[in-house]
Amino acid sequence: MEKQGREMAEDVVVEIFGQTFRLSAGAAETEYMERLAAHVDERIRSIHNVSPSVPFNRLAVLAALNIADDLFKLQEDLDHASQLIDAKTDRLVTAIKQQLTSN
Repeated sequence: MEKQGREMAEDVVVEIFGQTFRLSAGAAETEYMERLAAHVDERIRSIHNVSPSVPFNRLAVLAALNIADDLFKLQEDLDHASQLIDAKTDRLVTAIKQQLTSN
């Protein structure tokens, strides 16, 4: 079946912490969705290893918060790196302009 000239994505069935989830893959590849689920499963299991009495729903929220924290830190690192690149680019452009005008 096609929609707007593209094949519709099939659902992906994954297991996270012993529970089965059927996910709509959208445009994502099945392998990518499976990698995401494996990452979430790994994070939940690592929290469970430290706090085995925490119920699944709380483990899921804690894992989501940990993953969001990772994302925010990476975004901050990316923003910082981008600022450094911009500053170095500005210095290089200035140095090149100075060289061109002094010749």
